[in-house]
Amino acid sequence: MDLAKKILKTNFASLQVLQYVHDFGSFSVAAERLGLTQSTVSYTIARLRSIFKDPLFAREGNRVVPTQRCRVIVGHISGLLAEFEGLTSEPDFNPAAAEGAITISCNHYERMTILPEFIPKIRKQAPNLRLRFMTSSALGEDQLKRGECDLLIGPVQLSGDHIFKRHLLSDAYVYVMDADNPLASRPLDLDEIRSAHHLVVQFSGGWQPLYIDALKSHGLSLSPMVELSDYGDIAAYLKGSDLIACMPRRLASTLEPALLCVEVPIPVPLEIDLFWTTRTHHSKLHNWVRQTLAESI
Repeated sequence: MDLAKKILKTNFASLQVLQYVHDFGSFSVAAERLGLTQSTVSYTIARLRSIFKDPLFAREGNRVVPTQRCRVIVGHISGLLAEFEGLTSEPDFNPAAAEGAITISCNHYERMTILPEFIPKIRKQAPNLRLRFMTSSALGEDQLKRGECDLLIGPVQLSGDHIFKRHLLSDAYVYVMDADNPLASRPLDLDEIRSAHHLVVQFSGGWQPLYIDALKSHGLSLSPMVELSDYGDIAAYLKGSDLIACMPRRLASTLEPALLCVEVPIPVPLEIDLFWTTRTHHSKLHNWVRQTLAESI
């Protein structure tokens, strides 16, 4: 019996259990998200193992990892489940009546430049909708594919049959420094950047700001005097010091006026995109949230 016929013999609820265990890597988390007991989830997976004649999952540490066969099956059913959800949802969506929770993964840049407009819009139009935010660092793609978040925002490149993307904004890097820094009086050249005292943000997870590679392509490797793990307190360290820091223009505009921005001699574009998967693609609630987020730029 081929895969399509096997799916037709299985109800949607069982397939949804399979997808949730696949996405979250946990029987208990899948049970919690679906409002089921863990024994119900275990029984359902056991029945699906019999139908598909495959173990479907193997335990590795605290997680269950899908087999290759399971990944193929979920690849087939994820779009089907999303379309079914769209067919069975209310024809007219009313944000004021919306309930539930939306989880968004992003970093400091998005929290400072997008969320201050987005959150008040949601609170005003959908007061019963809960918002959860998590830090993506360099793990955003895994968080999205595992179903730990519904939306991912950031300057990343994702692709795949089950990944959807919407462009949100374009930005560029600038150098920020104290107004009394001698370098603040004119445009910087590469020699001045090479000799300057740098403050560099080195994000956890190994992701580096895009300007680092741009400078390296021009033969310039930085030896920072100060390294931070995020942009959070950067203004306090630049003010009154000889340090300079390269950061996105929109983020720099949120800092205090005592700091000045100077153009980077090498153009370094920064593209911020929104990503989601087939799991939420047809949901009217999620579609409205995505649209509201795009309108918050």
